[in-house]
Amino acid sequence: MKDLKVSYIWGHEDYRELLIPKIIKSHFNFNIIWTTPSDCDLLLIGTYRKFAKILKKIYQKFDFLSGEMFVNFERGLSFRKNKPITVFYCRENERNTFEKTDFSIGSDFNYEEDENYLRIPIWKDYCDWTDYGLESSPLQSLNSLRYGEHYSITNMLEPMNQGSTNKNKNLCCFFSNLNFIRNQYLTLIKKHFKIDGYGPAFDLNILDHNHSNFLKKNIMKDYLINFCPENELHPGWYTEKVPDAFLCGNIPLTWADQNIRSDFNVKAMINLNDYKINELDNLFEELKSYEFIKGFFKEPLLLNNINIEKEIVFCKKILKNFN
Repeated sequence: MKDLKVSYIWGHEDYRELLIPKIIKSHFNFNIIWTTPSDCDLLLIGTYRKFAKILKKIYQKFDFLSGEMFVNFERGLSFRKNKPITVFYCRENERNTFEKTDFSIGSDFNYEEDENYLRIPIWKDYCDWTDYGLESSPLQSLNSLRYGEHYSITNMLEPMNQGSTNKNKNLCCFFSNLNFIRNQYLTLIKKHFKIDGYGPAFDLNILDHNHSNFLKKNIMKDYLINFCPENELHPGWYTEKVPDAFLCGNIPLTWADQNIRSDFNVKAMINLNDYKINELDNLFEELKSYEFIKGFFKEPLLLNNINIEKEIVFCKKILKNFN
């Protein structure tokens, strides 16, 4: 077994539990040693850089600051003769239009068919991949810290398990903040349903989702419908929101762009982006009828089995540099 020194910057501890490092370890027989950028062979570059938006504007105005010398200084690589292989590993709704790296990973679709880019939707990192030879991540990592478990691919391929039909008729939602879109839809929904809100947006005593006093699955199991809009409308940006709801037996009442059908069965959810504003009152009234909503419970979330074949091929490209 070969040693591979890996590091990350502008990320957090969860980067150690993402698909790419786990595949490198399990499928290519590398012993991953987590170290510092100044000592690593492979550097994962995230999106949580302090003052990132300000720095991008500065660099766009002063081109020389984006030169190799300044880039290496920011990454802690200034005094290295042999530079590590770099991978931009995006965990937010961003495109790699700024970082100079050897490879890129993000949630956006690969429009340019760049062989050094791989799309990994956010929710895919949250699945249980032990059947594919990957180690199980701790339940204190990734989305399982909030939700309570890793996603069962088998359960997403089967019709929703709605459990008891005598569930709370209110809608539930989990928000850290109430942005414009969420507030707009909540205003409309409140005309028809009582909404039970959880998270920092509704309880100032909660610092953030990762420090709440509950697991989402323990609350959601008692509801029929979960209002779970995405933060923004961008192709490929589909997070934990819809799978969380589906696996808890909730109809996902989401807001996402039309390409969400690339990942999920749209018959298993309601996408508010499919409706005109003057159609929403009728929709919300229909949601009060079990005859209307029971059709959603017959649908699986995934129409096709998913695997990690593309991720394995991508890892092979990266690791060619270490043969």
